[in-house]
Amino acid sequence: MKKLIFLTFFLCGLLTVPLTASTYRINNKLTDNPTAKIYSTIQAAHDAASDGDTLMIEGSSEEYSAFTSTKRLVIKGPGYNLDENPGISANKLSANIGGQCSFNAGSAGSLIMSVVFTVYLYINDNNITVRRCNLLSLSVSTVENITISECYFPGTGFSIALSGSIVTNLIIANNILMVPVYFQAGSTGIFLNNIFTVANITIPTGFDMKNNILFATGGTVSLPLLPDLDVCNNISISNDFGTANNNQANVAEGSLFMGALTGSTDGTWQLKTASPAIGAGVGGIDCGAFGGPQPYILSGVPAGPVIYQLNVSNYSTTDNKLPVTIKVKSY
Repeated sequence: MKKLIFLTFFLCGLLTVPLTASTYRINNKLTDNPTAKIYSTIQAAHDAASDGDTLMIEGSSEEYSAFTSTKRLVIKGPGYNLDENPGISANKLSANIGGQCSFNAGSAGSLIMSVVFTVYLYINDNNITVRRCNLLSLSVSTVENITISECYFPGTGFSIALSGSIVTNLIIANNILMVPVYFQAGSTGIFLNNIFTVANITIPTGFDMKNNILFATGGTVSLPLLPDLDVCNNISISNDFGTANNNQANVAEGSLFMGALTGSTDGTWQLKTASPAIGAGVGGIDCGAFGGPQPYILSGVPAGPVIYQLNVSNYSTTDNKLPVTIKVKSY
C-alpha cells in the first residue's frame, strides 16, 4: 500500500488532457458570452465544457453560486487571503463559492485548485484532487484515490467517510487543519506533513502518519494502534504519538511556529527559527505543512505563473504607448 500511496501523491496532479482542450473564463460580474467562452456561473461553464477542459474562476467581491460536476475538469481560482501575504499576488480578490458543491459520477480525474468553499464540498467519485483550496467542510463518500493537499481548513466540521462510508488510498498532505477530523474504520491512506490544531481526531489503523504536528491538547484523539513503524516522525505538544519511531512528545508550544510574528492567517503556521520540527521529518525534511517536496503555499495561489506586481502608467509616451511593468512569479 505504501508504494501505491506515494506514487499516487506525486502523480495526482498530472491529468491527461486532449490536444483540443478549451479554457472557459468565469466572472460573475460579466454577461454570458458562449462564443468567447465567458460565463457568469460555474455551472453554466461546466455544462458547456467537455472532459479535459479548464474552468478559470476569477476573483470577485461577490460569492459564486454552488455547482455540481459530472465531468473531468481542471477548475482553478486565484487563491485566498490574498491581501494578507505581500508579494504573493497583485490580485487581492478570491473566488468564493457558496452552497453545496459536489463532484459526482463522471468527474473522476478532476483537479480543483485555489478556490474558497464557504459551505460544503462533497466528493462522490474516484481520483479527485483538491489542492491549495480554503474549505469549511469536506465530505468524501465510498471512493478511492482521493488527494487533499496544501489546503487550509479554517472552521469546524471537516468530515471524511462519515455515515458508514469507507475511503481507500486517501492522501491528506501538507494541509493546515483547524477542524475536527473523523474517519470510518476500514478506511486507508496517509497523513503526511499536516498541522492539526484541534484535538478531536479519529484516524483508524490502516493509515500511515508521518511528519505531522498535533498542536492541541484535550479533546479526543484516536490514532492507529501504537507503536507503528508507519506512524513516525510526528510531533505533539501532548503525548499523542508517544516517543517511539522518532515521534516527539510534550514539545513546548512556543517553540514551534512563528505565530503573531507574521501578519497573515496561514503564515502563522510557518516554523520559527530553531523550531524542533525543522529537519525532524522522515529523511530530514521539516515536519508540518511547509515541509516536504510539495509544501503548503501561502494564500493557496495556483500552480504556474502569477502576476504579483502590476504598475500601469497614468501617461502615454509621445508615440502613444502606455508603459506597463509586470512582475511574475511561478508557484
